[in-house]
Amino acid sequence: MSNNDHYVIIGNGPAGNNAAATLRENDTDAKITIISDENITFYSKPGLTRYLAGDLTVEGLTVKTLSFYREKNIRLRLGQTVDRIDSENKIVFLNHMEQVHYTKLVIAAGSRARLLPSMQSYANCLKHITSYNQVMEFKEQIQAATEFFIFGGDLVGFKFIRMLRKLGKQVTLLIYPNAFWPFNLTDEILNTIVPSLNREGAIVLVNDDIRQIEKKEHTYLVKTVKGVEKQVDMVFSFNGLVPSVDFARGCGLDIDYGILVNETMQTNLADIYACGSCAQIYNPKINSYTTSIGWPNAVVQGEVTAMNLLGDHRVIAPAGRKYFDLEGVKIKTTWWEDVEDASSI
Repeated sequence: MSNNDHYVIIGNGPAGNNAAATLRENDTDAKITIISDENITFYSKPGLTRYLAGDLTVEGLTVKTLSFYREKNIRLRLGQTVDRIDSENKIVFLNHMEQVHYTKLVIAAGSRARLLPSMQSYANCLKHITSYNQVMEFKEQIQAATEFFIFGGDLVGFKFIRMLRKLGKQVTLLIYPNAFWPFNLTDEILNTIVPSLNREGAIVLVNDDIRQIEKKEHTYLVKTVKGVEKQVDMVFSFNGLVPSVDFARGCGLDIDYGILVNETMQTNLADIYACGSCAQIYNPKINSYTTSIGWPNAVVQGEVTAMNLLGDHRVIAPAGRKYFDLEGVKIKTTWWEDVEDASSI
C-alpha cells in the first residue's frame, strides 16, 4: 500500500477501533488518525453502569490503553469534536477550526441519546448516560442523590435502574411507549419487565406521560398527566439512540437518520465510508437502508470497511447477533427485516 495514505477515523468505539487495527495490520506504512470527542481511550460502553456502581475501575472499563496506539503507530486525538467535513478538499474541521487532511475517511461516530420532540422544553432538566464524559459529569451527583425519576426505559435505562437500586437509591420509572425505539414495546415485553422491576423495588408507571418538570433550587418536581407528583434529585431520559451525524450534514453525503452506505460500507462520496450505529446499510432483500446496533455488529462492520478501503470488495452480511435477551424475552437488536428466529444467537 502507498505510504502517502492518511486514514482518518471519526469515532473511538468498536467499529472505528477495529477499522484502525485492520488497516494497520494490512498497511504498515500509512498514517492512521482516530478522532474522538471523549477524553478516554477505547472503552466498553456496556460497562458504564458497572463503573458507576463501583464494580469496574477505569482500567477495567478500558479496552485499549494508550500503549496500544503507540505500539500500532495510530495517532489518537482525544477530546476533539468534529465541526464539519469538506469532502471536496478532503479536510475534517475540528471545532476550534484545526484542519485535518485525509486521503480516506471512516465515519464511525456512533450514536447519542434520543431527545423526544415533546421533551425539548425540558432538555436542561434531563440527563443521559450514553458516554464516559456524561458519566464523569454526573457521577458525584448520582452517588450523592437519593431520589431518581427515569423517563422512557430502553435497554440501557433498565441496566441503570438496577444499578441505582443496588446502590440503595429510590427510583420511579415512567415507561414511555416509544422508549424502546427502534424496537417495539409489546404487551409481552411490558408484562415481563414491570413485575421484574417491581420486585427490585422500583416504582413503575405505565400508560402515563410527563405533564411538567419544575426545576427547584436543588431538586426537580415531576408531574404526570395522571396526577402523580414526584420530587426528586435527578431526572434521566432513556429513549433510545440516534446516529451522531450532524457534523456530516451539508458536505454532500446522503444522510437519512444515519449515513447511507452500500453493502461495502461506502457512502455516495469517493473515499468516505461509514460503519457502526451511525450508518444505514443498504439491504437488497428489502430494497431499503437499515441500521444494525450492538458491539459484535460494529466490530464486523469496522473490519469490512477497512478491507474495502484497502482495495478489497467485501459485502457486509446481515447482523449475526439479532436478539437481546431481556428477562427471558427476545428483543430484536437489528433493523434488518429478514430476521428468522432466535436460534442464531
